[in-house]
Amino acid sequence: MRFLSFVFSAVVSFSSFAQVESIINFRGQNSEVIKVEKNINVVRPQGYQVPDTCYNQIPYQSYECNDVTRYREECRYIPSYEDCRTEYDRVCRNVTRYRQECSDGPSRQVCRENPSREVCVERPTREVCRTNSRGENVCTTVGGGQSCQTVGGGQSCSTESGPRVCRDVAYSDTDCDNVPRQRCETIPGRNQCDQIPYSEEVCGNVTRYRAEPYACERTEYRDVTTAKKLTGSVDVRFETNGLVEEFPVKVSIAAPNAQFEQFAATVKLMKEPKSLVFKKKVDIKSDETAQEIRLSGEIVFEVIEAKMVAPSFPSALKNVSFNDANSVLSVNIDGAISAQGSVEALVTAKPKLGRKKTVAELKASYPSERAGVIGSTLNLNLAGLMQNELVKKNSVSIKLMAPMSVRGELLNATKPSLEKAYTLELRK
Repeated sequence: MRFLSFVFSAVVSFSSFAQVESIINFRGQNSEVIKVEKNINVVRPQGYQVPDTCYNQIPYQSYECNDVTRYREECRYIPSYEDCRTEYDRVCRNVTRYRQECSDGPSRQVCRENPSREVCVERPTREVCRTNSRGENVCTTVGGGQSCQTVGGGQSCSTESGPRVCRDVAYSDTDCDNVPRQRCETIPGRNQCDQIPYSEEVCGNVTRYRAEPYACERTEYRDVTTAKKLTGSVDVRFETNGLVEEFPVKVSIAAPNAQFEQFAATVKLMKEPKSLVFKKKVDIKSDETAQEIRLSGEIVFEVIEAKMVAPSFPSALKNVSFNDANSVLSVNIDGAISAQGSVEALVTAKPKLGRKKTVAELKASYPSERAGVIGSTLNLNLAGLMQNELVKKNSVSIKLMAPMSVRGELLNATKPSLEKAYTLELRK
């Protein structure tokens, strides 16, 4: 253990409210002690008495008259009478109606005679030559004239439907009407009484009060300064977790005013270390006597590696799918994820025309009924949260958040990321 004794004129600077500022260099030690010794002036209000005039309220009787609202009962007889009203009964009856039913008659075959015609074509002539027995070339013209033949004729038949036949078919239906009827009830005669207000003058003695002055004293306050000595020590402890890294920590202890009735401590890193530094505890107490205010307390820091406490988030989320049967959105996790945290998910539809529509929105912690991790799959239960239907292309935005696995206030300016956002596309 190392002790830090302060010569206040050189090492520790005091404000008018005795602020103590100390810089502790951490090099892996477990503790330090800040010793305090300083003459201070305590300024506090002190009461004193001054002459004053006070008043007693003396009762006396006064005879007064006032208008008072009274009530009298007036009754009148209402004879019996018939109270009649119209009521409606629903009366239904069966009626016969008709509808037309039509059908096609039997089909029949219709044949027609096709006329025949004669088609003629002109035959071309040609010259045929041959050599006779005498060796002479003899040529003869052959062909020519017309060649005619008869085409067409015979019958062409087709099936045609018969004529459409319609008939009226009777069926039973119900007609209902509201039938009015008069219903009367005899109201028996009765007495009806009412409370009628009226004003009445009432006189009598009334207690009143008058103020009677008398000499007294009142308390006023003035600030009184008392010289005292501020002493004591504050223990500073480090939970090192085996880490040795040099960095300075500034510790300030001060009273909020010149009454010195309470003290507080603030701490600040003067240099950003690689390790994470947490403020675990700050407890400053004071004990006062007639000549002295003695400080005591404890300040606790924890030094730890970031990888030991920083939350884990997947490097990627992929392969999103939706189960229509149980309304569960499933996403594959690529990488590690913290065992506990919270999730915010927004599913929006991207139609070809029009604006985006919110399909479902979820905010939940995990593990819970709404969100959980099974193996390498993140499951989000959207049952009861569906506002619109999924379309062919949908956008899924997921934000994961998780706390650090250590308690206390982180002093580092550069803090580990406590959330990560992902955007995926869901096709249905």
